[in-house]
Amino acid sequence: MAAKPLRLDPHRHAAFQIVTLANRISTSASQAYLRHFGIGVMEWRALAHVARKPGIAANEIAQLSGLDKSSVSRAVAALIRKGDVSAAEDPADNRRSLLTLTPAGETLHDRVIVASLERERLLLQGLSADERRNLFALMARLAANMDLVDDHTAERLRVRHLGGVAQKDYI
Repeated sequence: MAAKPLRLDPHRHAAFQIVTLANRISTSASQAYLRHFGIGVMEWRALAHVARKPGIAANEIAQLSGLDKSSVSRAVAALIRKGDVSAAEDPADNRRSLLTLTPAGETLHDRVIVASLERERLLLQGLSADERRNLFALMARLAANMDLVDDHTAERLRVRHLGGVAQKDYI
């Protein structure tokens, strides 16, 4: 009898569910922010990080947000072109730029954050205070587990073919 092929049940796969929800949130936010503020969700994320930590570099935004450097660089470049963020050479490393909000960027941030917080309020509607605390605690634990996931590289995953179906054995 041939081995039954592996199938993913997206409703019982944590990463699938998390990514699906994150994609829906990001797409919805990007559409709303573009329509009302002229920036997408990537620019909003960069703007929020610069507001929280003036003098931050784009690569640090990428690390903190889990986004790839090229996406962050494009978002930062768009914010600089629009005049919402300014970049100054890092005196300690002239290859890096330190980012700060301009007065226009401060105004934009203060407008978008109101919408962002309202969207989060609606997303979490119906959850009790305890459920919200648990949700954030669980997300922190999952984030901490990402070191384990990241360490589990392709070199540790051996693929062999059985009856034309790829099966994965962990080594």
